[in-house]
Amino acid sequence: MAISHLPVSDHRFKRSPFFACNDRPDTRYGIYNERLYPLSSGYDEAEHYRHLRTYCCLYDVPETPLRITGNDQNALLEKLFTRKIQNIKIGRAGYAFACNHNGGLLMDGVLMRPNAEEFIYVQGNGDFLNWAHAHSQEFNASVEDFDSWVIQIQGPTSLQVLEAISDIDVSKFSYYSVTEAQINGDSYYVSRTGWTGERGFEIYSKGSDFDGPGLWSHLLERGAEAHLIASDISSMHIRRLEAGILDYGTDMDQDLNPFEIGFGHFVDFEKPDFVGRTALESTPRTTRRVMGLRSQSVKPVRGDTLIDSSGALVGRVSAGAWSPDLQCGIALIRLNLGVDPSTAIHLVNADGKHNAEICALPFIDPEKRLPR
Repeated sequence: MAISHLPVSDHRFKRSPFFACNDRPDTRYGIYNERLYPLSSGYDEAEHYRHLRTYCCLYDVPETPLRITGNDQNALLEKLFTRKIQNIKIGRAGYAFACNHNGGLLMDGVLMRPNAEEFIYVQGNGDFLNWAHAHSQEFNASVEDFDSWVIQIQGPTSLQVLEAISDIDVSKFSYYSVTEAQINGDSYYVSRTGWTGERGFEIYSKGSDFDGPGLWSHLLERGAEAHLIASDISSMHIRRLEAGILDYGTDMDQDLNPFEIGFGHFVDFEKPDFVGRTALESTPRTTRRVMGLRSQSVKPVRGDTLIDSSGALVGRVSAGAWSPDLQCGIALIRLNLGVDPSTAIHLVNADGKHNAEICALPFIDPEKRLPR
């Protein structure tokens, strides 16, 4: 099933402060956390992919940062997340899962600790805020959506842009570092993270009261020497698939647990308690249900099905693309329960049956040398 587009009213969805910077007659928008974001803006996908891999690109992204404060902030976060929060030091960030009581993946995101007073959780798509509120009653802690907005600058020359717009010493600003910085006259959170598998950083506003178009123009102007250009999700999408980066609600959800997606190392049973612990303790930890797929003959798309040699349905494509660097179709797939990842398969779409093979993730840079 290819991505479809429908004309809908936008009055219930938030427009980012950078909306005018991307709005063109041919721009198509998606909805994520009740926020509009530009899926495509008429750019040449292959050309922007190559630019991302060679220089750097600027993206308006719909992630939603939440602020956690209060004397019991650490205790609340230890309750909500499967990893040990006390290991995230000031000035650092970490990838963090929250699970439901059955051990299913409720939310994923980056948990940042910019200072001693607060944590910032940059959540994926879904209603994590009310879940956090429901579990915060016994704690002296607050979780709030502070109307923060996010942009990413990604690509090999991205840190040149960071040097040009801030006083951050990039030689000491390592992968998954986080800090606060003055940019174009306002204070922002900045982290060495991203959604492309390339070197890059993200900028998070401290509310919605700032000049979005002014910041956008400032970044492009100061980033000109690093060949920074504005792009859209289409080029980012290819790179996140190559890097094996999963999207909550697309590639994973509450029907999967961390072990089934290959992220069991983010579950710390040395913690005294966290939501979902009891269920996860009794969960088989060897079954992999989210894997990669390669096809030399076709570009996979979401909804394509996978069959084995007998014709039985064994899984589906959750996201796919044609990789210009690998010169083949690639996809993230979800296997049905009980399916061995070594199973020989075919991909089935509207044009028929195609040769394909299940493979490990990521497709490119398994040691994550590029973002580091």
